[in-house]
Amino acid sequence: MAFGRPQVATHRYGQVLAATVLVIVATIALPDDHVGRGIALLLQAALLVMVTIAARDTRSRTLTAIGFAAVVFGAISAVGIRTPGWNLLGLSGAVATAMLVTVGTGVVALIRRDGVNVQAVAGGLVSYLLVGMIFADVVGAIADGTSGWYFAQNVDGSSGDHIYFSFITLTTTGYGDFTPRTEVGRAISTLEVLVGQIYLVVVVALLVGNLRRRDA
Repeated sequence: MAFGRPQVATHRYGQVLAATVLVIVATIALPDDHVGRGIALLLQAALLVMVTIAARDTRSRTLTAIGFAAVVFGAISAVGIRTPGWNLLGLSGAVATAMLVTVGTGVVALIRRDGVNVQAVAGGLVSYLLVGMIFADVVGAIADGTSGWYFAQNVDGSSGDHIYFSFITLTTTGYGDFTPRTEVGRAISTLEVLVGQIYLVVVVALLVGNLRRRDA
């Protein structure tokens, strides 16, 4: 499937939401080596295709370039060829950010055309999950690129640990098995908590509230 071909927007964000959850769970379960990270990047590239079809109906060279790079480097790493961790992390963050922007644009277009419906709410939830994925990549980049442990438990954590930590922070679950050691790590966690809570009480609440009014 070509990323750059014009596609008619389907706005099937329910399917994208289910696929996003599966990608997150699979990424946590994959082994923390270059093969596992490569497979995770390939899964994100496939998710980007779904997001593009669901949300966009115009040609995008940026999405094409990001998706192509993710497929190439993901495949290289997945077959066992060692790839720099910063490369995979950077592409993972770029893919997640591209999906977030694309979903946001698509949901706004859907609401303007049809008003708030179930698919718009699903798209809002997809954006919430993508925020968690982006923060996980930020944590991974800092852990890999700085000296000293990222977590106070004297570990940097695996890729799965970073996603796990990101989502328990985003949802303010806070089990306490991982806690940031440095001021930078604490600042990022605080920002993620604020973003997650504001998003839920403002964006998701508005979507659900308008959906109920429409049904009534």
